[in-house]
Amino acid sequence: MRVYAATDIGRVRPINEDAYYAPRPGERFCAVADGMGGHNAGEVASALAMQVFSEEMRKSGRPVDQTLKAAVERANAEIFREASRREECKGMGTTITALCVEEKNVHIAQVGDSRAYLVRNRAILQVTTDHTLVEEMVLGGLITPSEALTHPKRNYITRALGTSEHVEVDLLRLDYRAGDLYLLCSDGLSGSLMEKEILGVLLTAMRPEDKVKTLIERALHRGGHDNITALLVTGEEDLR
Repeated sequence: MRVYAATDIGRVRPINEDAYYAPRPGERFCAVADGMGGHNAGEVASALAMQVFSEEMRKSGRPVDQTLKAAVERANAEIFREASRREECKGMGTTITALCVEEKNVHIAQVGDSRAYLVRNRAILQVTTDHTLVEEMVLGGLITPSEALTHPKRNYITRALGTSEHVEVDLLRLDYRAGDLYLLCSDGLSGSLMEKEILGVLLTAMRPEDKVKTLIERALHRGGHDNITALLVTGEEDLR
């Protein structure tokens, strides 16, 4: 498993409230988080999520999906506790999109509107579901996907870590195929680039680290209205 990651503050926000975790040698998990909250507490929430998540993932003895769920739930509990303890952190929260590779399977945990994309057979598929008001409206047939892109409430998140004592975690398991690529990103990227644009960059012959750099540069060119984070996951070297 190889992960190529980068983050950028963007051109508008005063601080970068995104955070990510890239694996240490021997680890097979990674994650991205997009914090929110007043008094810059979003930065605290996302950083705490990555710290707690990675600590929990290093524990062994449970199936991967259970470990992922426990790691995200513990991150939620720690952020909620910190927000309750510190007045300046009240109301803080964060998204999380986490991925773990296990033999021929890829496990993903999701809370919020950061995303995971799968690139396979020269096609791109968003494999996570955004926990947003407009996504619920699309699923309910109230608006179209194209209308959701410009809806005034498109950034209203319906589920996040740290905003309540308990959190519901979406868990996915996909089979791994040779040549698969996974892209984890905050909405600073997915909200700026269409899927076909992301796919076009990922299918080029550039080095993986340059693909990530190019995606971020294009999001900045579109205005950089939010923090931008991207993790490109390749696994063919290590999977057996």
